[in-house]
Amino acid sequence: MDKQLFDDAIGEVPPSTVDVDAVIARGRRAARLHRVAHPAVAAGVAAVLLTGVAAYSMTGGDGGGTTVGTAPPATTTPLAPTSSAPATAHPSGSDQPNVVTLPPESDPVPPPRCAGGDLETVAEAAGRLTAAAAKAVREQRPDVRLSANAQFPAGTPRGPLEFYQPVEPAYPDVSVCDVRATLHAWATAGTPLGDGNLGFEVEPAFFPALNPPCDEESTPDRTRCAEVTGPDGEKVLTEVFEYQRGTRKHQVQVIRADGTRLRIESENVATTSGSGGPTAPAPPFTLEQLVAIGTDPALTLFP
Repeated sequence: MDKQLFDDAIGEVPPSTVDVDAVIARGRRAARLHRVAHPAVAAGVAAVLLTGVAAYSMTGGDGGGTTVGTAPPATTTPLAPTSSAPATAHPSGSDQPNVVTLPPESDPVPPPRCAGGDLETVAEAAGRLTAAAAKAVREQRPDVRLSANAQFPAGTPRGPLEFYQPVEPAYPDVSVCDVRATLHAWATAGTPLGDGNLGFEVEPAFFPALNPPCDEESTPDRTRCAEVTGPDGEKVLTEVFEYQRGTRKHQVQVIRADGTRLRIESENVATTSGSGGPTAPAPPFTLEQLVAIGTDPALTLFP
């Protein structure tokens, strides 16, 4: 899909200085190390999606959250991202940000389930995933106390593991196959040994590969990496990151056969390694526990 086809698909939009072709290239970052837009990062982080600049800030919060509601069936046509140049990713937590250049990939392909009907809207998926993630986490560690640590938009607290679109304006009525269908969820995870955090990112898998692969040399903070197969044939990448300031991150990336991509991370600091704060001896969830959570059948965009 080139820019003209993309413009024809979404209709007339307000004038923008954003290079749409470059923006759509976010599909190449589907398996990036760490999205910098963690909801607890200090205000001022900005993301650009599709038709304009979706500026947003994310700060930590102590309050509870609101439940994401449902919306009418989607009326928009699912759009796949267009091919473009490789993107870069910035691992969080390191004292000096590392820039990882992802290798060129084949053209993006919508997940197979996108060709069928009866797809959820993003809002419907967010409400369902909020309940599914909480259940999967409790099954692995019933002793962990989950509390809210995210606000989005600024001033709107999100509940622990409440899924939401990390962009303004939100597009709650689009299909889960739309390029704007990325969903985030975060929580502080309290344990007897100290507080850590837990974060989710769920989106359609427009690219079949998990990146960066274990032989990637531009990830100096990554101390462990393994590519494994999940219980139902899922592609799974497990990673451990050690940062100079003493934080440690366990991360799991999962691509399900139905075309759902998940990234789940857990750090030994209550909000994010980028914001400092006291650290626990270890992240609250092991790699094995994160794999079990990520391969839970309920955590899918295509139930």
